[in-house]
Amino acid sequence: MRALGHSIKLYRERAGFVLLFSLPFIIALLIPSLVSGPTYISLGAIFLRTGSIPEIDPFGFALMLGAYLVSMFLIAQSIVSITLLVKIKKTQTNPTTEVMNALKKYGMTIFLAYTLAAMLILVAQLLTFDLEIRTVLLPLLMLLISAVVFFVPQAMVIDNYRLGRALDASIATVGRKFADVVLWMLVGTLLLTLSELIFFLLPHPLGSYLVLLVNSVFVLPFLVIYQAHIYMKKYALAH
Repeated sequence: MRALGHSIKLYRERAGFVLLFSLPFIIALLIPSLVSGPTYISLGAIFLRTGSIPEIDPFGFALMLGAYLVSMFLIAQSIVSITLLVKIKKTQTNPTTEVMNALKKYGMTIFLAYTLAAMLILVAQLLTFDLEIRTVLLPLLMLLISAVVFFVPQAMVIDNYRLGRALDASIATVGRKFADVVLWMLVGTLLLTLSELIFFLLPHPLGSYLVLLVNSVFVLPFLVIYQAHIYMKKYALAH
């Protein structure tokens, strides 16, 4: 619970920087919804209807793929920036300067890791499409893939690990801090559900886009901060 408390405190102390570094989240989550394709918005996030993929023409598929790559790149940039705020909390360095350096050093690598994970999840969705045990098997595969990259940004930004070692660190941290990861998921689910309920009575699509905005600026940045604090629990000074 200390990691959760530290996360709330940091968000309040660095709210200005958090909001600034969260702007790419807004663009990233808006892009897929503006591109024609088998997507829909739920809980303020963009989801893909894999059953509609065969109906997409080559141009539409290329457009959708390009949109998702740009979106994923922007998400990686935001995660790097916000994670760095946790790292430099007790330093006297300029957050803006540090973030610019970190984006050059880690942004592209984290983008590639996330893109690979997204592709693996898509492959898992397609391979399990006709299986009777899909409702059980697919979530397990998605959790496994997610665990591999869950702490990759934190391992790279906080510990300066290269991608290979960051992947190992992510898996190890998920194993050691499994209870914290479960709590993180519960907190995330609660926040996303609350944001959805707040705007439930607003007309569509206004309500959906307002939820997306709230999630981009408040919910997702907070979860990234919380994630970084969980990772840093391995250091005595982080407790």
